[in-house]
Amino acid sequence: MKAKIKKYILYIPIVSLLLCGLVFSLILIPSEEYLFLKTSSISSSEFVSSIFKGQVQKYEFLLSQFCAEKDDNSLTVNTNHYNNSRKTVIAGGELIGLKLKTKGVVIVGTEKFECENGMADPSAEAGILVGDIIVSIDGQEVYNNIELSTIIENSAGKTLNFNILRNGNSLCLNFTPVKSSLTGLYKGGLWVRDSTGGIGTLTYTDLESGTIATLGHGIYDVDTKELLPVDSGEVYSANLNGVKKGTGGTAGELIGSIGSENYGEITVNCENGVYADSYYIAHSDDVYPVAYPEEITTGKAQIISTVAGNTKKYYDIEIKKIDTDSDNKNLIVEVTDDELLDITGGIVQGMSGSPIIQNDMIVGAVTHVFLNDPTKGYGIIIENMLEAAK
Repeated sequence: MKAKIKKYILYIPIVSLLLCGLVFSLILIPSEEYLFLKTSSISSSEFVSSIFKGQVQKYEFLLSQFCAEKDDNSLTVNTNHYNNSRKTVIAGGELIGLKLKTKGVVIVGTEKFECENGMADPSAEAGILVGDIIVSIDGQEVYNNIELSTIIENSAGKTLNFNILRNGNSLCLNFTPVKSSLTGLYKGGLWVRDSTGGIGTLTYTDLESGTIATLGHGIYDVDTKELLPVDSGEVYSANLNGVKKGTGGTAGELIGSIGSENYGEITVNCENGVYADSYYIAHSDDVYPVAYPEEITTGKAQIISTVAGNTKKYYDIEIKKIDTDSDNKNLIVEVTDDELLDITGGIVQGMSGSPIIQNDMIVGAVTHVFLNDPTKGYGIIIENMLEAAK
């Protein structure tokens, strides 16, 4: 009996070592990486306090990620990479050019004209309104004003079936062209637009999807104020030629021209921005984690814009108010940077899309300027732009 006890006692140190090794491996070998933005040290009490105060959100913490230091009561947090659930994007700030062709042609105006029976108004007879979009005629898709004019002129006065989009709803209207006394050609008395273009500021490039996002608001027709449906379009480089400063009551603008370098194909034009599939993604050091809405705070921030020398630069602003319930007017921002105020007077047309950076995260983009005070404007939170891109 004593011999057996001695035999088992011999195994105790071995079993103890094995158990200690197992515990040690469980503590030091993480099953997954849940890492932060940069390496830092915090005391264990500060770490626990920050969690309870809600200052650390949407991270998963593993005991295996922390190693106690011998000399003091601190924990070294390995934060060289982002949390697996934390999305990152390349922040923009570059000036870009946009060319967009509409899906169908947009009615921007109508007119009466002389015919043999007096004044004709075919659009009123058919019930066509400014802002309507002609998608097809007698089943034939219409892409531009030349196609529309050709169909009407060759109609010989025959009634045509117009397929119309009005406020997103499809309608069928009967339209009868009338011969003009002045030209002898059949006319419709329609003023239409089939394309538009302009400059803005790149907000971000999504590293995962390759999506380019810009403006933070949609492209609307200048006459009808309706959101333009996209048939095709492209994002180009742009050149800054000058700046018109904003003043109270009058919006300023970046004066520029669309360049020749093609960045991507426009796929979406919606209330929260214009999106394109990028043809390529250039290397950039401006990679930022995306802020969650609850991480955005009032106070100091920066925007990235190109307002001088075709070079993007960071400018100081303050976030004055946050409203996460709005679609694309979530933030009220105020320009506080003396250099930017001297160049532009604040926010001007063409700066739409300028990314907003706070606490080393991209939190949103500039969207609108206050006409009565160009130092202030609206911004959209970045989450809303990303959601619209899906």
